[in-house]
Amino acid sequence: MEFTNAREAKEFLVARIAEEAQRDGVSLSDVERKMLYFSETGWTLPEIFEVNREFDLDYHQAGYERKIATLIGNARNRARKEDRALSDDWSATSKLLSREDHYLTVMILLADTVVRPHRDLWKLWGTGLAICLAFLAFLMFGSHC
Repeated sequence: MEFTNAREAKEFLVARIAEEAQRDGVSLSDVERKMLYFSETGWTLPEIFEVNREFDLDYHQAGYERKIATLIGNARNRARKEDRALSDDWSATSKLLSREDHYLTVMILLADTVVRPHRDLWKLWGTGLAICLAFLAFLMFGSHC
């Protein structure tokens, strides 16, 4: 799919996030869903500032961002495994939105730190351990030369 503007990109991403919430059994209120469209400078819903006021009164921002980031991470990981075209669409929409100021971009970036496949964590730990062992070996054998 080709995305030409922020509205198309957001509609695609919000639909994927809502699908993942349903798949994972995570509740996503109307206000939470509408907040995914928030932007102070780019395209957004006409009533977004009223939605934002309600959000500020009734929701915890950090918890919301973590919840959405987890859904994004799960949905992207699923797309990578199951549907190359869908994965490419995730990348295209993320890139398009990153050119402007969109709240959804914050949560897309957060998803990279919140949801990491376990094998990636093992690779990270393994690499760190290998570097430490190499450094220790260098210290031990390098001091004898």
